[in-house]
Amino acid sequence: MFLRSTRWAASVLALGMSAATVVAQPPVAPAKAPPVSDALIAPPSVYPQEGINYSFEDGDNFYDELDLSPQFRFQADWVYYTRENRAKSLPVISGDESFTTKSADFNYDSGYRLTLGFMNDDFEFEGSYFELNGLGASNAGTLTNAVVFDGQSGFLAASGATQATFGAVPNFLESNTFFAPINAASNFAVAPNREDTELEFLDSGAQYSVKYDSSLQDFDFNLKGRRQPGRLLRFGVGYRNIQFNESGLVALRGAFNTIDNDPIVPDASDGLSDTALRDTLTGGGLTLASVASGFQQTNQLLFSSSTRANNQLNGVQATMDASFLETEYFQIGGYAKAGVYHNRARGSVSEVYQNFENPQSLYTRSFSDSQNRVAFAGNLGVTGTVILRDNLRLFGGYELMYLSGVALAPDQNGGISTSIANVTSLNLQSHGQALFHGGRVGFEILFP
Repeated sequence: MFLRSTRWAASVLALGMSAATVVAQPPVAPAKAPPVSDALIAPPSVYPQEGINYSFEDGDNFYDELDLSPQFRFQADWVYYTRENRAKSLPVISGDESFTTKSADFNYDSGYRLTLGFMNDDFEFEGSYFELNGLGASNAGTLTNAVVFDGQSGFLAASGATQATFGAVPNFLESNTFFAPINAASNFAVAPNREDTELEFLDSGAQYSVKYDSSLQDFDFNLKGRRQPGRLLRFGVGYRNIQFNESGLVALRGAFNTIDNDPIVPDASDGLSDTALRDTLTGGGLTLASVASGFQQTNQLLFSSSTRANNQLNGVQATMDASFLETEYFQIGGYAKAGVYHNRARGSVSEVYQNFENPQSLYTRSFSDSQNRVAFAGNLGVTGTVILRDNLRLFGGYELMYLSGVALAPDQNGGISTSIANVTSLNLQSHGQALFHGGRVGFEILFP
């Protein structure tokens, strides 16, 4: 019932409005028919010509104010980058003075980026090359306590008198630290070259050094929307190639010493035998690279581990450029690009165990591996631009670059393992992350 009343009311209202509209119209005088001759010569125009010309006066329109002619763009950046140390490496030693390669902080280093673009109509095709070399981190120091090769379990198994000779609790080499072959050789228990009857160690005051270096090369080309006044966002797609290479070095040097586990029964070894160092079953599994063999008490020993990792990323990416503020003399904007890539990753580990005194023994082992995996890379930045002339601009900004699914040099020691068939090999660790960030300044030239 309510709906029927509503319909009647609406009908009456519509009829009344129509009648009012008709009444409100001014009376129209009947049009006089033009003479036949005039109508044939010049028929009346429904739309006066004056109403057409107001927006096309002198042939100009709004878009003539925008310079959309073909144009080249050259840009040169000076960048000042650092990176976060996201290594997940094994500890170099265990104990109260334990440290890893992650304890080293990266410095800032400078690089450059060159960009060349061609703009035509509504699109821009650009290519850029970025290079950053010499970005490194380092850490060095002296250990207050001794470093026992036999590990914590071997130390605790020794007599109380033996433990007391160290004073403070020492540091340790373990099977899950750097230089694990020395730990295995120190626990070698096969006669007549048993080493488990004494503790082998570096005296207090041993020195250590950690170095970590990175280099980055980045090339891409993209097809994106052309930069225009009033355009807030520009999107694009492109191809990108990233080469990310790393190297790491950990070194430990000190005076070699030994002490019997049980001082009542003296041990005649007083060192690490060649057999214990080279045995592949329960010993160190090292390769002799010198004529002399074994490590003797009071010798100066140097243990070093060199790691390398190379990543080559190839893939497609999406880009976005944003304009936050535009004036005649100044602009503020931002940009982002991200993509998924195929990463051809390679890594290696080389270890050297050296005696600096007679006999000058030298032992080594090395491993390498490669993988193909999926990686991610993305950039995010903000920039401010000062317009000096129509074709010359200065700019500065801040940028973040993130890589995921890459091999990091310090992580590779954690990939060394021994199979059930007693074969030791490297399983490349390619799950690392790298975060770069820093400032950039440069100039841009438009021509012609």
